[in-house]
Amino acid sequence: MNNSDKNRSEKVKSYLYKNIEFSPGENEEVQNHISRKINPIYYTVLASAAAIFLILSISFLKGTNVGPENERAEVGSGNEGDILPVELSDIAHMNIGSEMPRLLYGDDYITVIQGTFGVIVYNMQDSTVSNRISYEHMKSYDISMIVAAVSQDGTKIYIGNDDMSFADEIPFTYQYHIRSRVIEGITEQPSDVFIPNSMEQPGHNEQYEKDLDLEYLMSDQMVELEDSFIFLRSIDWNMKNLQIVSFPYGDGKSIVFDVFQ
Repeated sequence: MNNSDKNRSEKVKSYLYKNIEFSPGENEEVQNHISRKINPIYYTVLASAAAIFLILSISFLKGTNVGPENERAEVGSGNEGDILPVELSDIAHMNIGSEMPRLLYGDDYITVIQGTFGVIVYNMQDSTVSNRISYEHMKSYDISMIVAAVSQDGTKIYIGNDDMSFADEIPFTYQYHIRSRVIEGITEQPSDVFIPNSMEQPGHNEQYEKDLDLEYLMSDQMVELEDSFIFLRSIDWNMKNLQIVSFPYGDGKSIVFDVFQ
């Protein structure tokens, strides 16, 4: 508004003030009418502001929410209580190495395997890798060469460091909880370590050799269950072709799981 408009506005207000009078009743009615006009706008603006505030609050809470996969800001930082992530993108390009991965544990639900990828847990119900302890993860725990074992109930993985000292026994210094993916230090050595059976080499066991495809690379370990046994195999030295085989005793068809496909 320019100066001339302001002057005209002031003159109009002055004229109305001097020449128009309202009785007390009329003045109250005018005020009520103005209030009725203003209140809807006022409440609309207030409601809009409250809605915007609520949306921003929810967005903030979602951004800072802590779930089971990212329960701590630093994952695998070398602190007890860390949750180790499950990252598998590098495994597809790995070679098996000088020997087949080791079968550490198996039951009707999971299989625990150690190899150049570290240690993984394969869930046979969901046909997926549910857990991984990689060598990269364990560097922050001062473990360069993983030595692993599994509890007899299949709920924990015990981890130690092979420092190439050729000691008779390598102590376990950490335990990893499979269900929660949490790793923590231990001071006492576990007494409930699961020990898999040895897989007899070709020519030693006719019970299963007659049905096994001996063209595959096979693990040195197997786990015997009630009516079957579990072992590892691969058609070549590519890690992506690693398989878990559940082989039945007697009649029946074996079940094959592609670990990384």
